[in-house]
Amino acid sequence: MSRYTTVKVWQLTPEQIANYKPGMDLGEPDRIERVKIVTEFEPVRRKGKGRGIHIKGRMTFRDYEMQRNRGLNDVQIADLYGIKLDTLQFYKYTW
Repeated sequence: MSRYTTVKVWQLTPEQIANYKPGMDLGEPDRIERVKIVTEFEPVRRKGKGRGIHIKGRMTFRDYEMQRNRGLNDVQIADLYGIKLDTLQFYKYTW
């Protein structure tokens, strides 16, 4: 999926804006721009403690425990949070 989309832009005069009715044909656009898609959620990136690693919204023990209570295993939990199984095992070691 592309992170960009195209947007058609019309430059209207104040008179054209005053006379505009929804659905009215504006003719050809003045320009077409390529813009970045804004998503509601983007992973938080923080630096790890002196390890030179980046963490995507680090999972807590409470998050892990909640998923285990739902019946998920470690592989499913790692996949759910978008992390590798090794990373999950590292988290468990540090808790």
